[in-house]
Amino acid sequence: MSREDRSDDLPFNPLPANLSSSAATVLNANPSADPELLLRELMAAYVARDVEQANVKFLLLLQTINDLNILGCEPAEKSYMGRIISTALSIFVQPDFEILEPIAFAILVYNTMIANIMAGCLQATTDPYMIMVQGQTQELYKTMVLYSARNETQVDVGNLLVLNPDLTSKWLYQTWKMVFSGNCNEKVTRILSRFLSQMDHRIQPALDIQELYFGCTYLGIPEERRAKELINQSIRKYMPVEIRNTPNPRKIAVFSEYWAKGHSVHRTLWKYIEALKADHELTLLHCIRSAGELDTSLFDHVQQIQFDNGRLDASILNPNDFAAVVFPDIGMTLPSILMANLRIAPVQMMMTGHPVSTFGSHIDYFISGQEVDIPIIAQQNYSERLVLLPGFGAVHEEPTYELKVKKKRDSEVLINCSWYGQKIHWRCLETVNNALKECKNRVKLRIFAGNAPIMHKGYAAFINDVSRQLSNCWVELVPHVTYEEYMGMMEEGDFAIDVFPFAGSNTVSDNLHLRKATLVREGYRWFNRIGPAMLRSAGLNELIATTDDEYARKLIRLVDDVEYRDEQSQKLADADLKNTVYRHKGAPEFARFVKDAIAGNRLPRGTEPIVINER
Repeated sequence: MSREDRSDDLPFNPLPANLSSSAATVLNANPSADPELLLRELMAAYVARDVEQANVKFLLLLQTINDLNILGCEPAEKSYMGRIISTALSIFVQPDFEILEPIAFAILVYNTMIANIMAGCLQATTDPYMIMVQGQTQELYKTMVLYSARNETQVDVGNLLVLNPDLTSKWLYQTWKMVFSGNCNEKVTRILSRFLSQMDHRIQPALDIQELYFGCTYLGIPEERRAKELINQSIRKYMPVEIRNTPNPRKIAVFSEYWAKGHSVHRTLWKYIEALKADHELTLLHCIRSAGELDTSLFDHVQQIQFDNGRLDASILNPNDFAAVVFPDIGMTLPSILMANLRIAPVQMMMTGHPVSTFGSHIDYFISGQEVDIPIIAQQNYSERLVLLPGFGAVHEEPTYELKVKKKRDSEVLINCSWYGQKIHWRCLETVNNALKECKNRVKLRIFAGNAPIMHKGYAAFINDVSRQLSNCWVELVPHVTYEEYMGMMEEGDFAIDVFPFAGSNTVSDNLHLRKATLVREGYRWFNRIGPAMLRSAGLNELIATTDDEYARKLIRLVDDVEYRDEQSQKLADADLKNTVYRHKGAPEFARFVKDAIAGNRLPRGTEPIVINER
């Protein structure tokens, strides 16, 4: 699959270990239960004042609702899920409904799901329930379960950190899951931004740090840097690990959970890692996935680092003899964030698998490309020292999909929107909607949102928000489909538009491979400059916009001016993509840079970007 996705697949078992044996047996059995039955059992346990059973039934009910194989978009589904959750919450907020400590975090995990069901199924918030818990003994905890970026009530995160930094940190990482379905809602984005601005030094590491660390970039806000700095500091404060290293210049480690054929990380970075193999002994490090799920063909050794319930056991690396560690995709998993805050080897570098700075970890270099990044603002965009290779900082693998010349069935102008859920930003939707209002031709947007909005039962709320934003066109939302289906559906499109501010890389490549003229919005960071760089290399400069207004004007012209659209499509059809977009540029220079970095005395001193030119 080619879209820039990050699976929500951390192996986390939230079930408490120190309940009574009978309660633990019920939880660990994890039956395919009936929510109606569980709700009745919850009521019965509450009336009987069986605190432990009431806790178990409440948690099982949340788990079961989360696992239901329904999207919650049909009226009957909305009514069903909304009624179950609202009834369960009416018990949860009672003063005599006590939550036991061993089960408290397992319930907190469903914070985003609760908020999404309230918004998507009932078009409501948990504000009334938050009022009901005021003054209770467990007010702070119950507020955390109920409070999210969908609420109208405002709670100051800074004050919560003063009251209980551990609980507040755990809550913040859980509620940040809202970004996957809520970035298309201006209010949600604004409140998530406020959460970041109110973070302080009291923040602590907890399970699911990656939800905030990964997600905050998609908001397009300056608070991202400070938030990551605080998280990195907290990891090193609360999880200090000293690793002994005796570097062997021939030995290099690569840490990735996504080094699998077909994944966007592998598709853009394989050539770079391949270039290291001739002169180095390579070891693949991983935590979450089994070695069988990864492409180990380039590696001499494969080592799995133990990771359990948020705890990283790096003892297998202590001591080690790696001269360098390469991180293709920091931020996409919790282990990658923790590993980036360890000094494993003298030289540590990151790549563009997830193309954003760590802003303050133990990474020395960020590997990018001369045709994408802007040297003069390197220190604004990166805490790492920027390394500019020839090319893009990515070597795109040409898609293997064979064109079938599929034609659309409808008369509307069909626009490909290959946008993954968390990338669908309200500002982009607003710009597109305002432009389409001025168009003469009828338009249908086919949005490939993937699985992201479906997670945490967010699809109904996501559809509500997108529908409100895109009132001037038809919208077809496509959840996750196979790569062949996705490319086949995109082949029907008249042209494509990229999302912003966090734009596409492999998704732009997919559209170009299909010879679909692709409108992009250029910004100031790698993730919104890679698409424009690819188009520019192929001589398609007219499809690059540098402001929202220019993006809107170009979109209107592509919709209404058929001759102009055909002209752009023909330019793309005539372009030599193999020697432009898909050229193998920068890999030999990457291998040379790594050698020089390991040698320690061949690179220019200072903090300015290092430019590696072709020989």
